[in-house]
Amino acid sequence: MQFQQGLDYYSFVDTKYPPRGFVSNNVIRYGISETVELSALIDYQSEQTKFDTNTTSLSGLSNLHFGFRVHFNNQKGWIPTTGFQMRLKIPKVSNDFGSNQLATVMVFVANWSLPKNMSIATNWILSYNGNDNYPTGKYVVNFGFPIYKKLSGFIENYGQLNQGIFQTRFDGGFAYLVSNNVQLDLSAGYGNNQNVKDYFISTGISYRFTNFEKNNYVNNSHFSCLYFIAFVIRIRH
Repeated sequence: MQFQQGLDYYSFVDTKYPPRGFVSNNVIRYGISETVELSALIDYQSEQTKFDTNTTSLSGLSNLHFGFRVHFNNQKGWIPTTGFQMRLKIPKVSNDFGSNQLATVMVFVANWSLPKNMSIATNWILSYNGNDNYPTGKYVVNFGFPIYKKLSGFIENYGQLNQGIFQTRFDGGFAYLVSNNVQLDLSAGYGNNQNVKDYFISTGISYRFTNFEKNNYVNNSHFSCLYFIAFVIRIRH
């Protein structure tokens, strides 16, 4: 069983009344076998916009997802490690951020291990927002590299295409492996799309319990493989 918890702060630049807010992101994963896991995602979001004479505030659950993930194969030569994840987005979880209909979020994962403990991880996503019938295509390309002992870093590009409008962003950060079962991370990102600039700062923790396993063997790559998917949430900011 693994828990992933993060806190994002975001805002916009070069707008007269930039909204500012934060998202508390929580993922729960439970492996029912070596290749299949069940998972849930719960987001709480709070946003505030100050105008000349008044302030508007929004808050509530912004995402509630339930789903599963399947591991297909390990890397063999240039053929990457692959997996598939699908979650259902539950509608009407809050008045301010909830969607109107049940929606699906599907992710295909392809990861490559490189020499000297470096890696490339990619996510290819097709999602629906639950408010209309227009799908959004998303991608995440992440390059991870070691820095010193248990400290690692990453740089990342991710984006989305919806109804002919393309947006892309860049981010980077650090992760520290406290133990085989606990990892801390810190990151920041930036985007400039349709003449609107935005940014975010994020911190998080991942921890897991392995008492369910008979042999207590843990593959550390499971941390990074699912960890990258969490960044997809920030595309909507």
